[in-house]
Amino acid sequence: MTRHSPLPRAAVADPGLARPDWTKGQPRDPGKLWLDKNENGDLELSRLVAQVMRALPPEAYFTYPESGPLYRKLAGRLSVAPENLVLTAGSDGAIRACFEAYVDPGDTVIHTNPTFAMYSVYSRMYGARAVALDYRPSNDGPALAAKTVIDAIGRERPKLVGLPNPDSPTGTAFDPPSLERIVAAAAEAGALMLIDEAYHPFLPWTALPWIGRYPNLVVARSTGKAWGLAGLRIGYAAASAEVAKMLHKVRPMYEVNTVAVHAFERLLDHEEAMRASVARLMEGKEAFLAAMGALGYRTLAGHGNFLHVAFGARAERVHAALEPLAYYRKDFAEPALKGFSRFSATTAALFQPLIDAVREVS
Repeated sequence: MTRHSPLPRAAVADPGLARPDWTKGQPRDPGKLWLDKNENGDLELSRLVAQVMRALPPEAYFTYPESGPLYRKLAGRLSVAPENLVLTAGSDGAIRACFEAYVDPGDTVIHTNPTFAMYSVYSRMYGARAVALDYRPSNDGPALAAKTVIDAIGRERPKLVGLPNPDSPTGTAFDPPSLERIVAAAAEAGALMLIDEAYHPFLPWTALPWIGRYPNLVVARSTGKAWGLAGLRIGYAAASAEVAKMLHKVRPMYEVNTVAVHAFERLLDHEEAMRASVARLMEGKEAFLAAMGALGYRTLAGHGNFLHVAFGARAERVHAALEPLAYYRKDFAEPALKGFSRFSATTAALFQPLIDAVREVS
């Protein structure tokens, strides 16, 4: 008897939808700085997180999640109602939930380019027509005008507009008046507006209070950047109660795992420590930018927990000098970032060996 596997959905069967080989990942060398994935490597915060994890009760491991207390506590911290929130597997989980709840095959999705890779992946996965708005090179780094986004919304009439603010890998952010015009344009077009604030509060300003004014708005957050919880995969979406209800309809039976729920609930009592960590990382970022600028390299500060440096003609020598010290993303090919390398922020003390190595070959 001939046996065949069942046919997947057409969008999933699309050969253009491919994911990296999940069997070939290699652990990073603990002897190097890990500055390649925009994680929070602040040692002081890491010690606090480890302390919280060691103090978790046994039920954090052997029970299914009970998320109600976290919903109520987080809602109080954010000055929203628990009904406005959906816990998710990082901000990525919030993005996927928006696609699953609102995007039908053939719908149009607008996103920026370059941006978080999953916008284009989910567009393909759910059979959407993706319209990518390219950042263009400029003397001030990647540039995308609010008018370009608004015009695209009016022309394309999308079902979803995805806009990280700050965006990654560009580090760009729209100012509040420009961003509100974009949100309003999406509302007029009947589009869900997803603002991904994974890098909050490295950019302190937030669109979260707008969910009371714009029923089409979803604000996604992560704990992987400022809170140092990338490994626990917990984030959340904030939206009107009506939209949050739709996002809850497509979530798994349990939104996130019990360990993550217990850890995040307890860490919410340490918001001051989180903000102190953000300050330390921003100080380190400024120190590295200043040192690279003093050596004559072009830099981009951006608004996230990362920065860019273009090493130009010395790139090969600089990369060789830094190779034993750190992981980081080398030499973007995208036009808006061509020639730049990206470093996640770390403290000034941890950046110093990198500064010394670059100075030695410059």
